[in-house]
Amino acid sequence: MYASRKRSRAVAKMYDEWNNVPTFKKIKVKKETKEYLGLTQRFEEAVNNVLDGAEEELVAKNYELDFETLCDEVRHFKNSKAKNYEYNGTGRIFSFKEELLLLKILATIPQAHCTCQTCTLGRLPYLAYHMARKKNKIYPREWDVNQRAGKGWLINFEIEYDYEILNSFPAVCKLTQNNPSEVNEKTEQKT
Repeated sequence: MYASRKRSRAVAKMYDEWNNVPTFKKIKVKKETKEYLGLTQRFEEAVNNVLDGAEEELVAKNYELDFETLCDEVRHFKNSKAKNYEYNGTGRIFSFKEELLLLKILATIPQAHCTCQTCTLGRLPYLAYHMARKKNKIYPREWDVNQRAGKGWLINFEIEYDYEILNSFPAVCKLTQNNPSEVNEKTEQKT
């Protein structure tokens, strides 16, 4: 339990300092994710244009968006009383941009720590929990109990971003190269 709290604090500190990192490591993104991010950007620009007074039907046509969906997004944003509009057509905890930000933050971990796929995915639930709290996201109660994202969320994240994880983080763990028994002990502690 102590190691878990210590890890949670370390990951929280990492998130708090992410904007101080001069440049993020480039995350290789699959084609479908790029297309969705393009759609997200079009929706965000379109909604902002409508909020600035442009006609919804014209904006939908210019951005090649479904008129009904654009109207729903504008209505939803106005009812939400949020400061800034961010498209999240999936109903997930984080937007795609925020999920990619999680990967970028994890990719900036100093070289003194292992940044392999296994170690990165071990840090991810703590970082996701901290980000959800900081951004006032709605997330399952179990996250507060464990002070980390749940296994279901992590599995879905791994499935969604398998390409990005496989191509942006090394497969070989630094810890196994130095002391394989240390990694086995860590794995046993998690279960």
